[in-house]
Amino acid sequence: MQGAMPYIVNLQNTNSTDVEVNLFNAQENQTAENRGLPEGVVANAEAIFEMTRAETFLSCYQTAPLVGFPDETKFQLVQANPPNPDVITNMFQLVRDVLTDTAKTLGGGYDGQENLPFYKVNPSRLNISASAEGTGNILRFIFSVTSMINLKNLDITEILVSNTTTYPCTDRFPLTRINTGFNSSDSGNAATYEEILATTNFSPLGVDHILIQSENIQRIAEFPITLSRRDATGNVDSKQIALSNSPYIRPNQRTIQAVNKLDGATALTFTIPPETAVSLFIYENTRMVL
Repeated sequence: MQGAMPYIVNLQNTNSTDVEVNLFNAQENQTAENRGLPEGVVANAEAIFEMTRAETFLSCYQTAPLVGFPDETKFQLVQANPPNPDVITNMFQLVRDVLTDTAKTLGGGYDGQENLPFYKVNPSRLNISASAEGTGNILRFIFSVTSMINLKNLDITEILVSNTTTYPCTDRFPLTRINTGFNSSDSGNAATYEEILATTNFSPLGVDHILIQSENIQRIAEFPITLSRRDATGNVDSKQIALSNSPYIRPNQRTIQAVNKLDGATALTFTIPPETAVSLFIYENTRMVL
C-alpha cells in the first residue's frame, strides 16, 4: 500500500468553546443525530454557512396563541447570484405546528431527514447537511456542503422562514461562510465521513498510521486522547494514547501510531479547541470496500 492516498476526515468546530468529539464508533454513530458529532461540529465540508450566533425568530414563532412555528410555514435558503436575482430554494414545509424540540425538528428538516408527522421535505432541496441548536424560537443553524459544485458554486447567504397562510410572517437572517480547506479531490479514497462509518461497521479498515493536522495542534495535544475498543464479550477497553512528533512532518502535524484497525466498535476521542479545524489523514494497510 506504499504511496496510497489516505482517507481524510476534516472536522470544524464552529463553537466558541472546547468540544470533545467521539470519532468513528460506527455501531453507535452511524445512525446517531449528526453522526454522533456534537452540535456545531461539521465533518468533511468544503464550506460551512453558519448563523454566527443564536437569533430570535420573533415573527414566525407564534406565542399568542402559543403554537410555536405554525402549520404551513416554509423554511428556505437564499443564494446570492449576482448580477441576477437571488436564488431561493424551498427546503421543507411544516404540516403541523412545532412548539417544542424546535432545534432537533427544524434542523432535521433542513438536513433532509424525513419526518412526515411534522413536515414535508422538498425533493428539489439543496444537497447540503444541516444542524441546529437552541430552544423555542432562539435558534442557530449551521449548513455545510461537501463540494460547492452541489450549490452550483453559489454561496448561501440567508436563512428565510415565512408563512403566507395560517399566520403570515417572515424571519430572515444572514449566514457567514467558513472555508475549511477540505477538498474531497485531495484524496484518492474520497470517502465521506458517513461512508467511512458505514463501511467500517461491516468491513474493518486496517490502519498503518493516522496523521493529524491543525494550526492548533499544540492545544489539541494538551487534552487527553483516548482510544476505545470493544472485545468479543462486549466489554469496552479504553486507554489514553499520545501524539507522536517527528522531524519529518510539519510543525502543525502529529502522528497517531496506536490505531491499527478501525471497525464498528473503535472510537477515538479527543478535544477540538474553539473555532478550530483539524484533519485526520488515515493511511491504510488494508483497503476498505466502498
